[in-house]
Amino acid sequence: MVRVDLGGLRDYAATFPRGRFGSPEDRYRHRLIRRYVGHGGRCLHLRGGVLFWPRPRQRLFQYRLRWSARRAGTQDLTTLLDTGGWRERSAASWLIAVGRRADLRDRIARDLHSGTACGYGWDYCTALARLGTEQDAELLRRYLDQALLVPRPVDEDHHRHCRRRAMGALLFLDGVLGTSRAQPLLAPGGLWEQWSGEEGTDSLAEERESVAQLVAFAAGRRPQIRT
Repeated sequence: MVRVDLGGLRDYAATFPRGRFGSPEDRYRHRLIRRYVGHGGRCLHLRGGVLFWPRPRQRLFQYRLRWSARRAGTQDLTTLLDTGGWRERSAASWLIAVGRRADLRDRIARDLHSGTACGYGWDYCTALARLGTEQDAELLRRYLDQALLVPRPVDEDHHRHCRRRAMGALLFLDGVLGTSRAQPLLAPGGLWEQWSGEEGTDSLAEERESVAQLVAFAAGRRPQIRT
């Protein structure tokens, strides 16, 4: 069971000026956070717990996400990504995925290639998997070509997670598109084995399945969680 700390989110939102106080930019960011990030503890639910909810509650949550995705403008989502916190990035990447917001694809590509970490639970890589085109698969492959040359960190961190999620997303898209972009990376002695010390795709099966379930949820379907 995923525990949700709504108190932490309330403390976080309280740090932003309200009403007529603060600059126009601060007030605009605060409105976005209240509307898209803090609504009912949304960004915390999206870290995994929502996938295990009863289906009627999931449908209502998915409906609200679709409504928010239609409402959010490109500038709104860009501002959330620019704010830099994991909550804002999580909410923005979900809305990009749910709305299949191809207008943010270039922003995702720029962040990935600049070394911006993808985060945990939901990230840019899964958003690209939801967009689901050849262009998105190529962005993931180019990211991995670059990222797997960087030595693997000793401890688990955002960047290490992002490489695994990117490979899971690329394998997912290979299956959907009937392509084989991941295979050169996964070949014996290839970049994946050099970086991770793991050979083949067996260790990535769970990652690929996780991406598939998140994409299904973003598309409004029921995720088939295996317990």
